[in-house]
Amino acid sequence: MKEELIDWLREPDGSGVDYLTMRDLTDADQKELMAAREKAHREGPIANILSKMNPEGYWEKPGPGYLPKYTSTVWSLILLSQLGASVNEDKRLSTACLYYLDHAMTEYGQISVNGTPSQTIDCLQGNMLTALMDMDFYDPRMDKAYEWMAMTTTGEGVASMGDKSTPLRYYSGKIGPDFACGANNKLACAWG
Repeated sequence: MKEELIDWLREPDGSGVDYLTMRDLTDADQKELMAAREKAHREGPIANILSKMNPEGYWEKPGPGYLPKYTSTVWSLILLSQLGASVNEDKRLSTACLYYLDHAMTEYGQISVNGTPSQTIDCLQGNMLTALMDMDFYDPRMDKAYEWMAMTTTGEGVASMGDKSTPLRYYSGKIGPDFACGANNKLACAWG
């Protein structure tokens, strides 16, 4: 990559882009990288988003945090992960991640729009597990969430949507194996 482009991306503007550039596009030494990460959490978008978090760990309103779109807990956590936020840098992130799992994940591993198995969808599950992982967060419940994803993708150990005798079944959003989606006319996920 051209050095002048890297220099431009590294210009201090308070956006945190310099940290992401150092992390993803350069061979910055660890000390310099950690200083940039700390600054990104103290100033700019990461600090701004965290300042809007309720001390209990949610944005906008209590609960699973899917709605309102783009400003609630789900969307704030996804954006924070994309900005390079880390639980190792700010304890509020751990609070938010724990709050999210407590309110959006079922005992069987489904991550859900409303906290119940019937509102699980692959895209939400994948996006949220990726966001939590990218922020260096781990909770043992996430193992069950990954198991649920594997089971529902292959169909192994998951009952059909019509079998109401078990919570380990397909629902209206997650309707079948191979990423079949109720929101996409029962076809595989439109997002790939």
